[in-house]
Amino acid sequence: MQTTTPDNTNSQPDEQAVLSHLVQRLLQREGGQIPLERVTLRVSDYVDIGEQEAADLIDQGTNTGVYTLERGTGGTTTITGVTPHGPEPEVIVEAFGPSQDGDSGTDFTVLSVVTESIDQALRDAGYETFAALADAEVDDLAGLSGTLTESRAAAILQEAPQHVPVGTRLATAAARRYARRLDAETDRGVARVVDLATTDIAVGEPVYRTAGLDPDALEAQYVSVIGRNAGDPVPTGLHVLDDPDHPDVPKAASHPDAGDDALPVDESGQVVPPAVPVEPRLQLPTDELLAKKLARGLVPVRLVGPRGSGKNYLLKYLCHETNRGYVSIDCDEATHTEDLFGPLTPTEDGLIVPRTGPAKQALLNGSVLVLNEFPVMRAGAAMALHRLLNEGKLLVKAHGELVEPHPSARIVITMNPPTREYRDSEPMNSATRGRFRALEQPYIQDIEVEVDTLDAQINSGYRVVDRGTLRKIVQFAHQTRQNENWPTLSTRNLVIVCEHIEDGAAPKAAVKNEVWAVAEPNQYPGDTYETLDDYL
Repeated sequence: MQTTTPDNTNSQPDEQAVLSHLVQRLLQREGGQIPLERVTLRVSDYVDIGEQEAADLIDQGTNTGVYTLERGTGGTTTITGVTPHGPEPEVIVEAFGPSQDGDSGTDFTVLSVVTESIDQALRDAGYETFAALADAEVDDLAGLSGTLTESRAAAILQEAPQHVPVGTRLATAAARRYARRLDAETDRGVARVVDLATTDIAVGEPVYRTAGLDPDALEAQYVSVIGRNAGDPVPTGLHVLDDPDHPDVPKAASHPDAGDDALPVDESGQVVPPAVPVEPRLQLPTDELLAKKLARGLVPVRLVGPRGSGKNYLLKYLCHETNRGYVSIDCDEATHTEDLFGPLTPTEDGLIVPRTGPAKQALLNGSVLVLNEFPVMRAGAAMALHRLLNEGKLLVKAHGELVEPHPSARIVITMNPPTREYRDSEPMNSATRGRFRALEQPYIQDIEVEVDTLDAQINSGYRVVDRGTLRKIVQFAHQTRQNENWPTLSTRNLVIVCEHIEDGAAPKAAVKNEVWAVAEPNQYPGDTYETLDDYL
């Protein structure tokens, strides 16, 4: 007959519950699977369960469906899943901390400047959640208690968003995005279709003309003050235009007309600049070089770099900073001349007339025309651009037109490098290739520069990933870029990794997921895991 008292029963949680919740936390942290031997050897680091006892509990739990095991051909056994037994014991919470988005609710004392008296004052003022606290203003909080000064109120507002549940933040952001797509008459969400051929508004005039400045005035041109040029600004000669609200100018996320592809902003509301590498051979910052090429007029530029290295972001940033239209077209092997310049279409009267395509319209408007993955385009379409690349005039044979583009028009093509990772990419025709000024945009070589860029983009408004973890993630990403047999993590992939972390995933699990997501059929994500263990 069992003689354990109720008090002893309550103070000693079921060992299977402890172990199963421990395994769940380890699976979350490790990214989906963990060797059985590692669990049994390390279990005593967290709870008072011995190695053999843990092995027996897992064996029993496997028979009852608590654990899912995978036995390898070499005799190794891996835990790949668990159905935790009962509520999470306090000993596990103490070891690993509260679960992501768990309702730590109204414990404002977790904020560094909140004392018990300030906590009570906040509650007395009606603040019940971190979300409500994050929406307050400094003046709302300052003075609620004798010790709640303006500086402490500002510190509270800086920390509070970090404790708002992710679901709450996502719901609020989704509502803001939805509000941008409401029909003014029905007040309901609607789709929008923009006919590129009818967006025929010319970009703004150069500000040196409209503001009466000298053409070489610093305020009239793009000055490179990022990357290596941060401490020694370099004027580039690329003129700033006077219409930041032009439909094709990339918008900051804080702009009222910003779309889902808006440029992210930092805590001060400024657009986060790209992480600018140095061009490997010319040994100058890429933004400086690219701006100087664009300043030369309609000279064709070819920007070569691996996926996710920031080619398009750099172009969008330059266009945003100079108020230039940005028209991006993704090319593929089915792209024909009429897809770029426009087909011949019949009117209601039966007449055949030319219809202006997006590339032609961009040149007419004075925007920067960006053709992505240019080499995969049909040779005929590429050859149709030769006169534009040589003489700055576009000959559209089917339309019977010779188009001299707007003086602000520019053309840039982007492509992946001819490396093993992009072996399926089409080579560019040599006659076409020789007409471009070619620049390479590699991945960022400086770890701290990439960390700075991610930090500004990811942690704007509230902290998603601490800087120390960001550095470890970036360091591992640099390792993947040095081994062509591994899946490569780009800066863009690291943004997704941070998104997974914000959703509640452990950093190592988030990295493993992204490595798996980008792996080619001949690559094995597991090859990277041992190295990943050195960082996370």
